[in-house]
Amino acid sequence: AVVTGAGSGIGRATCEALARRGAHVAAVDVSEPRAAETADLVRSLGVRSSVHEADVRDLARMESVAEEVVDSHGGCNILVNNAGVTSAGGFEDDSLEDLHWIVDINVWGVVHGCRAFLPALRAADEAHIVNLSSMVGLLGLPDNVAYSLTKGAVRSFSEGLRSELITTDVGVTVVFPGAIRTDITNSARGTHADRLADMGGSRLAPLFMRKPSAVARRIVSAIEHDRARVTVGPDARAVDLLTRVFPGRSGLVGRLASRIDPPESA
Repeated sequence: AVVTGAGSGIGRATCEALARRGAHVAAVDVSEPRAAETADLVRSLGVRSSVHEADVRDLARMESVAEEVVDSHGGCNILVNNAGVTSAGGFEDDSLEDLHWIVDINVWGVVHGCRAFLPALRAADEAHIVNLSSMVGLLGLPDNVAYSLTKGAVRSFSEGLRSELITTDVGVTVVFPGAIRTDITNSARGTHADRLADMGGSRLAPLFMRKPSAVARRIVSAIEHDRARVTVGPDARAVDLLTRVFPGRSGLVGRLASRIDPPESA
C-alpha cells in the first residue's frame, strides 16, 4: 500500500490501519523524517515498510517513487492519494500564487499519483485507488473557495476514473471527510489562515473535529468493499444530505455564513 502525506494525520493513521490488516506500506511524504517515523510505527506492527521523500507536485519524482516501490515490495495493490493542504479566506483576497499552490498539491498531486502508479496497479491481481476529497467537494463553502475548487476537482476526477476502470481489477474510492483534527490547519494559507489554525488548536476542537483514525477505518472498509464514495463525520453526512435534498442551493449557506460573520465594510 502506497500512502502519500504519510508523515502525519490521516496519512499516518491510514498507514497504521492498513498495516493492521496485513498490508506492507510505502510511506510517501514531503518530509523524510516524518515518513520515517510512520515507517517505524508500521514495522512495529509486523509488516514491511519503506520510506520515500517526494513532493506530489513533481510527476517525475512520483514516477521514480513508483519504481522504488515495485523494486522494494514487488508491486503495488493500494494507492491512497492523501497529501493535501488547505486555505481560508475570500476568493478576491487570495493571491494567484496561493491558488496555484493549493491546486498543484491537491489536484495535480492526485493526478500525478494515479498516473505514476496505474501501471503497477493494473499489473496486480487486485488493486484499489483512494483519493481524499472533502465535504467541501460536495458543497462549496464561503471563504473556502480555493479549497472547494480543488476538492470538487478530486471528486469529479475520481468518479470519472472509477467509471473508466470499472471493467478492470482496479477499484476507485473518493472520500469526503468532515472536520478532522490534523496538522493541515497549521500550514494553511489565506487571509483567515490564523483563524483556522486557532480553531484547530482550540480546546473545543475535539468536540467538533474527529480523529484521523476515524477516516483511516473508513478507508480500509471502502477498499475491502470497493465503495465508490465514503463520507466521514456527521458534518460531512449533513452536507451530503443537504446537496441531495436541496441541490443548487449553496446560496443559502452563504447567506447564513454572512450573518454569522458579516464581511468588513470597505
